[in-house]
Amino acid sequence: MHPRNRRLELIPPAFAALTGAIAIVLALFVVPGVTDPVTRFAWVAATSAAATGALLVIAGPSSATAVYAVVFWCFHFGLVAALATGYASAVDLPPDYEGWVFDPITGDAAIVALCGFLAFASGACLVHWSHGRFRRTSPQPTDDERAHPYGSVGSALVLGAIASWCVVVLLAGGVTGFFTSYEDFRQMTADYSVPISIISPVLACGVVMAVTGKTGWQRTAAIAAFAGFALVALPIGLRTDVMFPAVAVVVASARCGRAFSPVKVAAVGLALVLLIPVVRDLRTTGITALPEALVAPRLDALVEMGGSLRPVEQVVRWHAEGEPFQHGASYWAPFERAASRLLPGLRAASADDDLRLMNVLVLDRIGAIGFSPVAEAYRNFGPVGVVIVLGLIGALLGGIDTIENRRTAVLAIATLYPPLLINVRNSFVSVPAQCVAGILFLAAVAAARHVMVSLTSRPYARSADNRSQV
Repeated sequence: MHPRNRRLELIPPAFAALTGAIAIVLALFVVPGVTDPVTRFAWVAATSAAATGALLVIAGPSSATAVYAVVFWCFHFGLVAALATGYASAVDLPPDYEGWVFDPITGDAAIVALCGFLAFASGACLVHWSHGRFRRTSPQPTDDERAHPYGSVGSALVLGAIASWCVVVLLAGGVTGFFTSYEDFRQMTADYSVPISIISPVLACGVVMAVTGKTGWQRTAAIAAFAGFALVALPIGLRTDVMFPAVAVVVASARCGRAFSPVKVAAVGLALVLLIPVVRDLRTTGITALPEALVAPRLDALVEMGGSLRPVEQVVRWHAEGEPFQHGASYWAPFERAASRLLPGLRAASADDDLRLMNVLVLDRIGAIGFSPVAEAYRNFGPVGVVIVLGLIGALLGGIDTIENRRTAVLAIATLYPPLLINVRNSFVSVPAQCVAGILFLAAVAAARHVMVSLTSRPYARSADNRSQV
C-alpha cells in the first residue's frame, strides 16, 4: 500500500480518538459558571465547526452522518456562532432570548452540547473506519440499481398522507384552517393529535421511497403533491413536516447515485437561510404576514435555529439547582406506555400528566420551546450520559452510511433517519414508535411483494417434455 494511502487510513480513527477524548475530558473536568458565556461561545463555535468540516470530508457531504451533523450544528451552535462572530448582537435577538442567552449557565450548556457533538463525531468515524468506508470508492450504480423497487409504495404513502392531512384540517377548521397561524393550527387540531402524529412519519417515509423510485407519473405526482403540501404547510409554520423529510430525500438520493451538485446544495442552503426567518414570522400571524415577510427577509436563520440550545440551558439549570437525574426514565417511558396499551393489566398515566416525557415537562414548565437529544441525555445521566447517548447516535448513523446494499440503505434512511432528524429539536418520546412502525410496515410490504412475485412468476418445474434437457 502506498504510504500516502496508509496515512489517509489513519485519519478517521485518529479523529475519532481525539474527539472522543475531548468530549470525555470536557464532560468530566470542565469548570462551570464562567461569568461571561460569550468567552466560551467563540471556541465552542470554532471547535464544532472544525468537527463538522472533518465529518464532511470523512463521511461524505451527502452522507447521513454529515447531513445530521450540519443540522445538529445549526440547531445547537447557530446562535453561539452568530454571537461569537459578531454576526448578531444583543439588540438583534428576539425579546424572549435576552433572559437566558447571556446567563453563565448558557455557557455551560454550550459546553455540554459540544461534548455531545464531539462524541457523535467520534462514534460515527469509528464505524466508518471499521467498515473501510473512507478507503473504499463505491462503484456508480446502474439505472436499475438507482431506482428503488418500493417507489410506487412510497408515492401511494405520500398521496395518502397529504390527502389525510387535508381531511383533518378541513374537519378541524374548514378551508380557513389552511391559512392560519401555527398556534391557532395547534389548537385547532388538538383533538386530532393521533392522526397528525401518524401522518407526519408516513409522509417522511413515503417521500424518501417515492423520490428514489423509478421515474414515471407516480414519482412525479408524489413530488408535485409534496411541493404543494410544502407551499401550504410552511406558511402555517410546519417546518418539521417539510424540511426534515426533504433533508432525508437528499441523503437517500445521494445513496442511489443521484447526488446534488455543489451549486444546487449551495442554492438550497441559501434558500433555507432566507426562508426560515420568513416562516418564523408566518408562524405568529399566519399567511397574512407573507407580503411584509417577503419584502424584508432577514439573514438570521442561525439565530432562529440556534435557539434550540435553550432546552439544554434549562436542563443544566434545573440540575444545577439541585434536581436529581432521571436515570433513564424518559427513555423508558415510551416503551412502558406502549406496553400498557398492548398488554392487559398494565396501566399508564395520561400522556399530559406523565412528566417523565420531556415534551410534557417542558411545555408544563416553560412552554413550546422544543427539546434536544443533548438535553434529554443530560436530564437522565448528566454530562457523561450526553457523551454515551450522542456517541451511540453517531454509531447508528455511521452504520446506515456503511450499509452495502443500496436498497436496504434507502429503507433504513426512510424509516430511521427522519425520526432521528426530528429528534434534533424534539424529545425522544416519538422516536421508538416511529422507527418500529416504519420497520414493521416495510416488512409487511416486503412480505406482500414476495408473495405477489411468487404467484406471478413462472413455475420452477419444467414440463415433462423439457425435463430431459435440464
